[in-house]
Amino acid sequence: MSGHSKAKKRSNQATAVNATPTDAAREPRVLLVDGQTPTRRTLEACANQGSPIMVHHVATLAEARAFLARRAAVDLVMVAEVLPDGPGLTLLEAIAQDKRVIQSMVLSSAPTAELAIRAMRQGACDLLASPLDMEDTNRRLREALSRQNRSTEPIRKARRLRKLCKKLNRARLDVSHQVDILCNDLVTAYQELAEQMQQAVTGNEFHALIKHELDLEQALRITLEFLVTKAGPTNAAIFLPATMDEYSLGGYVNYDCPSDAADLLLDHLADVVAPRMTDLDEVRHITTNTQMHRWLGDDAYYLADSELITFGCQHDGETLGVVALFRDQDQPFDRAVLDACGSIGPILGEALARIIRIHHRHQPELTFGDEGHGYSNPDALEGPDAPDSDELPF
Repeated sequence: MSGHSKAKKRSNQATAVNATPTDAAREPRVLLVDGQTPTRRTLEACANQGSPIMVHHVATLAEARAFLARRAAVDLVMVAEVLPDGPGLTLLEAIAQDKRVIQSMVLSSAPTAELAIRAMRQGACDLLASPLDMEDTNRRLREALSRQNRSTEPIRKARRLRKLCKKLNRARLDVSHQVDILCNDLVTAYQELAEQMQQAVTGNEFHALIKHELDLEQALRITLEFLVTKAGPTNAAIFLPATMDEYSLGGYVNYDCPSDAADLLLDHLADVVAPRMTDLDEVRHITTNTQMHRWLGDDAYYLADSELITFGCQHDGETLGVVALFRDQDQPFDRAVLDACGSIGPILGEALARIIRIHHRHQPELTFGDEGHGYSNPDALEGPDAPDSDELPF
């Protein structure tokens, strides 16, 4: 086998000297482009004498271009002046055009000043005579790699700076996201606190108006006036329990109902809407015909195209009144009206309970029997004022 064939067989081989797999990434990498085996051996010997380098060896220009085209990390290129497929200086020209920061040396068996000048113009930092002298080659390798380190330091700093900037930007985005969440939470908390404060203010305002009222009709009038003040022009009605499962109209405000249809509509609300609120301690807000039909079924016809707010007035678990507000869907109720209704319900329930106690405080105490029909005190049923078996004391 000829020397040239042996060189071809050993081409594209990488020789790691004084290196472990974990250190290889940090060692300077030298690309040797030369078909002469003694040159490669000299470089390996230099490494063994204290210059830890990774040597990649190829024999032709084509192999060198293919190696560089893979964007492999290379710190130093040592190229022979003459190669089997062309002059070595053309490789330096390609490196310069690619704008890669790589130190380069030219190897020549007959170095001349003219060759040195042409090599320098192509970007070479040194010209070495072959066969290589080990001590001289070792010194020039250190100098070339030192220049490479100085040349690439700004690039490494810029790369580290870009990485830091990316990390800072990610941290900034994370902080910004957390701040957005915190701000949204604060806004939500503030809104909830403002609503609670407004409810408290509304409740205190209504309580101040009704706390000393002992007349039922006057209490209902105060309640209706207060609701109209908070909601604006609206139809409003208060229903009181007549028996255990029936309600009657206690008072109302007619805003836009035709007078001939108002009585029919209010009777319908007393018969259908009020009983549905008996066991509910929440404000029911209905805004669409679909919701109305889902809740009332065929009886929703009476409130078509209307928006409805209704709530019960409870005391000690008993519903003592039901309030209903309704008007055209083109005039929707806002959140403040719902909050006001939620504040009024329990206060009105307490006021109604107080009126009942005051009204009946001189009458004998009446209690239902075990089956819920009749009273345990038979004497209480005598006389013209004795209540019916299911009638509530209003």
